[in-house]
Amino acid sequence: MRKKKITLLLLIISVFLVAVCVQTYADEKRSIFVGDLIQLKIQSRDLSLDELTDEFKDFEIVDITDISEGYLVTLRSFETGEKTLQLGDKEITIVIKSTLDELKRDEIFEGDTSAQKAGLYIQWKYVFYGLVIVFLLTGGINIFIFLKKRKKKLILSPYEKFVNGLRSIPLDWDDYCVWLTLCFKEYIETKYSLRIRGKTSEEIIGEISSVPDLHGSLPVLGSWLRECDYYKFSGNAAATDKKLELMNSLKDLVSKIEEINGAKAEAGAKEKKQANEGEV
Repeated sequence: MRKKKITLLLLIISVFLVAVCVQTYADEKRSIFVGDLIQLKIQSRDLSLDELTDEFKDFEIVDITDISEGYLVTLRSFETGEKTLQLGDKEITIVIKSTLDELKRDEIFEGDTSAQKAGLYIQWKYVFYGLVIVFLLTGGINIFIFLKKRKKKLILSPYEKFVNGLRSIPLDWDDYCVWLTLCFKEYIETKYSLRIRGKTSEEIIGEISSVPDLHGSLPVLGSWLRECDYYKFSGNAAATDKKLELMNSLKDLVSKIEEINGAKAEAGAKEKKQANEGEV
């Protein structure tokens, strides 16, 4: 239970951080600052190099590469503001920002000729990639563990599931007897294809009395159910020793049912074998 809560918390934190990084990275990508290199892919053969140069006269053209679809233009500008380009029937708007505009200044900066240390610059895209990897790994591990447990649970016998269920109930739970009864109900439902969950103790006894294997266990089972009902509905909490006693009594009861069922199955197999030998 504790591991599940920790894993869920890690997943929630990972999702939150990924969302924050996506937003931050998206904001970073949208901003173009003074001196930044801008690459534009012009998919048109109708424009000549001279026409392109004329269109980008407000920019410093760093490079123009001839590609199969048209041109790959690399340019930059050292002037801030909004610049609109008309390339054929398409209009492109480029906004050049100043890094100084991003600073919040409430007072005049004092000049200083001393060398400044390089500031910390976080490459958010790498943080984003790392978080995505962590998120995928965590999710993949949890899915793998879930499928493994599910597969293991599917191949367990009803008795093995019952024993595992008993072991998983903490003794300090106030509704310990409720979970004990639930383990027994799940065992009976799986073993004999009966539906007894949600029924009272008397209704349970009446339902399972139709199963021959359980006839000999009915008196003991009835007494056990009534004792559990007392702690479930009276408001009196069972002591730890009493919880262990009830758990061991139920385990012994189910073990006897398994022995009876196993002996019956063995006898049936023996009779079938003898019948086959007689036919031969």
